[in-house]
Amino acid sequence: MTTASPSPVTDPAALHRDSVVFNALDCTPLSWADETYLAKLAASGVTAFNHATVISGDYDAAVAAIVGWQRRVAETGGRVFQGRGLADVRRADAEGSVAWFVGFEDSKPVGEELWRLDALHQLGLRFLGLTYQNRNFAGDGSGETANGGLSRFGRSLVRECNRLGVALDLSHTGERSTLETIELSAKPVLVTHAGLTRFVDSPRNKSDEVVRELAARGGVFGLAAKAGFLSPDGLRAPVGPEVFADNIDHLVEVAGIDHVVVGTDVGDERKYSKEGMARVRRLYPEIPIIDDDLDLERIHPVGMGTPADLPRITEVLAARGYTADDLRKILGGNLMRVLADIWDEPEQDPAA
Repeated sequence: MTTASPSPVTDPAALHRDSVVFNALDCTPLSWADETYLAKLAASGVTAFNHATVISGDYDAAVAAIVGWQRRVAETGGRVFQGRGLADVRRADAEGSVAWFVGFEDSKPVGEELWRLDALHQLGLRFLGLTYQNRNFAGDGSGETANGGLSRFGRSLVRECNRLGVALDLSHTGERSTLETIELSAKPVLVTHAGLTRFVDSPRNKSDEVVRELAARGGVFGLAAKAGFLSPDGLRAPVGPEVFADNIDHLVEVAGIDHVVVGTDVGDERKYSKEGMARVRRLYPEIPIIDDDLDLERIHPVGMGTPADLPRITEVLAARGYTADDLRKILGGNLMRVLADIWDEPEQDPAA
């Protein structure tokens, strides 16, 4: 558990409401980016979020996805706007709006052409997953049993991300590729949404070695609110939010409070269907997201299955004894600090 609090957090809802909340991963598809979703964003208290604008695909599809979201965001009347740097997070905090940041879960759109990364950065790409489960030109994803590490091109891609100021995300990257990227990168790297092998021994989760190395080089870790990632029983029976707090406790013990962030991997729940999840189970059987019975109710811990449930994290961690300062770090301060380094921006107090 975190350090003892001189005084407990008596009003977690108020602390959440008054904090900069930067979710390191929201995965809502464009088809569900309607007024219902916007209402959930407003209820979540989120200030900014890295959005999985692209899961995987080619360059043309990635550009189309960015432009599609840019058009949708422009229709919100300023309630949501595109973020390109930390000044936009501060603007959103001051205005009560939400800064949307473009992120990819895979570097497949870059292919083996580094100029594409530059072009995508100009369109607003700020977070890049190195791989999405499978092997690509950069290296092996966590679904590859070969665990072959970074390719020659992957090393060039890491250096180019450092140069441009694109945050590298290793959530779906294999163990060896992950450790090699942490060692190679001149800037801290991120795991925005994953679980821990300490609780569920899956290649989709991260080992304590990865967590330690990530923290030692200044990176941060976001815990995915997926029941099967958090508990060995998560796919078979409903689990409560206390399992999320258990995982956070272990993260803090291994990495330290300054290296834990919010990264829920929770999108609008209407995106889930039995057919869609059967496809995910077929393509990526190593991801412990759903069981053979395709029970959609067990994908997330109880009370954490929609973007509107983000304040539940603050509530459950406050009940666990985390201090107000600790919670502000986890909710946004830690990610803001690391992004200031990655994006070469002056560091400021996110509450300022």
